[in-house]
Formats: sequence, C-alpha cells, structure tokens
Amino acid sequence: MRQQCYPADVIRLKILCTIGKGFAPEGKRILESLGSVAYATPNQKQITGMIGKYDIVVAQLGITFTADILKRAKNLKILATPATGTDHIDLVAAKALGITVLSLKHEIPFLRTIPSTAEHTWGLLLALLRHIVPAANDVIGGMWNGKPFAGTELKGKTLGVIGVGRLGTIVAGYGKAFGLDVIGCDIKKIPKSVCRQVSMDILLRTSDIVSLHVHLTEKTKNLIGGAELKKMKPSAVLLNTSRGGILDQDALLRALKSKTITGYAGDVLAGEMQFGTDCSKHPLVRYAKTHGNVLLTPHIGGRTYEARMKTDVFIAARMKEALSSKK
Repeated sequence: MRQQCYPADVIRLKILCTIGKGFAPEGKRILESLGSVAYATPNQKQITGMIGKYDIVVAQLGITFTADILKRAKNLKILATPATGTDHIDLVAAKALGITVLSLKHEIPFLRTIPSTAEHTWGLLLALLRHIVPAANDVIGGMWNGKPFAGTELKGKTLGVIGVGRLGTIVAGYGKAFGLDVIGCDIKKIPKSVCRQVSMDILLRTSDIVSLHVHLTEKTKNLIGGAELKKMKPSAVLLNTSRGGILDQDALLRALKSKTITGYAGDVLAGEMQFGTDCSKHPLVRYAKTHGNVLLTPHIGGRTYEARMKTDVFIAARMKEALSSKK
C-alpha cells in the first residue's frame, strides 16, 4: 500500500480532469485552488499512459479504471467520480493501493436535489409507448400520417419499481401523477406514502411497466434474467436507467424476439465501458435497428446542464475536504 501523504503546499498537486473543459466553472475554480489542472478527455488506451504523473484524477464514465491502470498510477491519491455508480473503478485494487475513491453513491441529501435520471426514465417510457421517435422521424422524412403510431395510455396501468431508493421514489411519484397504480420491491421497507410494497415475484407478474433502479453489485448482477422475464406479462415493457449489468441482455433479446414482453427502453448497455463510442456491434443495438419495440439512449440520464453543474461542484468540494482531512 502506498503511503497516504499530501504536500503541505497543495498547489503542487497535479490534477487530471477527464471530463475536460466542460467541467463546471465553479468546480474548476475549486480544482485550480488545489493544484495544477489538466483538462482532457482521454480514451481507455490514452489514460493508461498518462495516469502515472497525477496525484488526483476526476474520473468520467466511459473509462474503466482497472487494477492494471491503477497500479500504473504511482502518485495517485484521490480518484473522484461525479456519479453514483462505481462499477468503472476496481475498488478492491484502489483500496489495496491506498487510493481514496470519492463518488456520489452515499451522498443522499445532495442527490435528492438531482431528478435528471428519473425524468429521463419517464421520458423513455412515454417515447416508447407513444412511438414518439419513429413518428418524429417520419415527419422529418416528409410523411404526415399518424395511423402507424397508435400508442398506449398510462392511466390505470400498474407500474412496478424495483429499487425504491432516491430515483425509484421519484419515478413512483411520477407514476401516481399519471394515474398509475404503483407497487415496489426493495430490500428495505418502503414508506407507505411512496407505494405499496410487494415481492419481486408479484411485481413482475402484475406490472404493466417494470422500472429498474438498483445499484450494480455482485448481488444485483443479472438480477433480471430469463426466469424473471418469463414472469412478466406479454404486454409489459421494461425500463432500465441504472446499469446494463443488472439485466441479462441475452435473456432480454430472447424475451423480445419471442414476444415474452412487448418492449424495452434503456439508457445503459452491458459492457458499455469496453466499446467506447462505437456501439454498432452490440446485440441489443443491432436488434433495435430493425425493431421498433426497443428504444436506447447513450447513458444520458444524468446529463443535464443542472445536474452537471451541481455534481461537478460537489465532487470538487469533496476532494478539497478529503485533502484538508489528510493534512
């Protein structure tokens, strides 16, 4: 384990912000008060060769900080990511190497101020059920014919929320506002004011819409697989704005092809950290190219201007606090 020591004069710290120059202005001010900052957007290969000279790295999603990369980071003291998920960081290796990892995962009071992923979840649901994307594309192509795009109403349907934490609670609230019967399942007790708590089995069998809002861990990997999908109604749709690994995507493809479920909308893909910006060969993307019952977006749930500003400033402030506590 490397020795955890920080220079008395923090201005000597070398900081790499992989979010690039788009980092929030106030966040930049905080970073630049801590040391010399390089703003860049390296890819997986590039980060391997450059990480060794930095004391602090602000880690954007899209780069996987493997054990091998972390071992090359001889000077790294803090690895900070302005995200709730940390599956792009080898936490075991970081701990063994004495690297402090900062994220938003347990910052509940702060996270309650950011509804962006929940809002995106609801946008995906409406777009999927009302065929908004293909209808808009038809208009752009010069067609003014609504007959092929008859959709499905939400009112009176049942929404099942798996993982009724911060985001799940917000989504449950949207469901109630749209007139849905909302049920949920969670390892913790769900407040009655949020929704009625049921077992996973009941939720899958009775919901018209199932929305996933759980963190990706070893326990939740492939939480929804073939057996779970077979329990769902043939008319049901599935939403995932959490992490791709929560869902067995081979099983999902089989369920879509066999009409075990009606549709899927997702903001995440299994293995998205590995393929960079070219997702064309991903099986689910290839399926979506020729099937209108799948809607995919490139992990933009948290990408709003407001969320970016808040999370950048918050994580920069947490880094400053961490440095101060080590003095």
